Amino acid sequence: MSCHEKEQRFHCFFDVSLLPFPVYILPVLTSQTMATFAILQKELQSEIKGVNRYNPNNIPKLEACINLMTKENQYDKDILLTVLKLYQLNPTNYNESIVCQVLLKTMMVFPHNDYALAKYLIDANRINTPELRKVTDIGALLESCNFGVFWRLMRGDYKPDDKFKTPQVYPAVIEPITGFEDAVRNFACQVISVTFQRIEKSELNRLLGNISDAQLLGYAKVYNWNPQPDGILFIQNHEDTIKSRNIEEKLRFEQCIELFRSVK
Repeated sequence: MSCHEKEQRFHCFFDVSLLPFPVYILPVLTSQTMATFAILQKELQSEIKGVNRYNPNNIPKLEACINLMTKENQYDKDILLTVLKLYQLNPTNYNESIVCQVLLKTMMVFPHNDYALAKYLIDANRINTPELRKVTDIGALLESCNFGVFWRLMRGDYKPDDKFKTPQVYPAVIEPITGFEDAVRNFACQVISVTFQRIEKSELNRLLGNISDAQLLGYAKVYNWNPQPDGILFIQNHEDTIKSRNIEEKLRFEQCIELFRSVK
């Protein structure tokens, strides 16, 4: 018997229970147990191209990818919009939970228009369900840059009124979406940068959700805001960014003669 054959017999018939120490057998990892957003995204990039883009058989994998996207704080606009279009074409496969995730994920890239595109792909008879209504209420606040009300809702400081009769239900809407509040703060910072020249620290803190001083200074560093000793932050001198334009009149006097004659 050759050495190779002996080695094969050893591997086939050796009883690990005879060893004087414990042996742990690791489970075999399949592609599903190892699935991450990056893996599914790579598979879907080839599967949702061309005529196969709206194949209803892709829906389960798209939904799994969106769940991982939400969990891992990743983003792929093409995957999000594709699943909404598939729901339009295949109403029996409609999944409201996935739709809510899609809308919330698209809010995280404001001021881009992904959220508006996603809403247009939802049928009118579905958009006003109680669950989706909570999501679109949040979207309306962010679209209008009403950050103060958004944070009051999320912190439980909002008192019921005609607009939000049950404000206590809104924090749970964004809870499963990893990184949602950070994305809102980044959007708020972009709005502040193009809106304010100077802003009080207390007002800035209100717009960013009452974060700590260390976090506030971190955002100030990223967006090049300069804290002043008097509690004011200098954002940007917008006068330096104004670009003048020369307006050239191209309407000749001869073209106005008929107008002048009609006035008489």
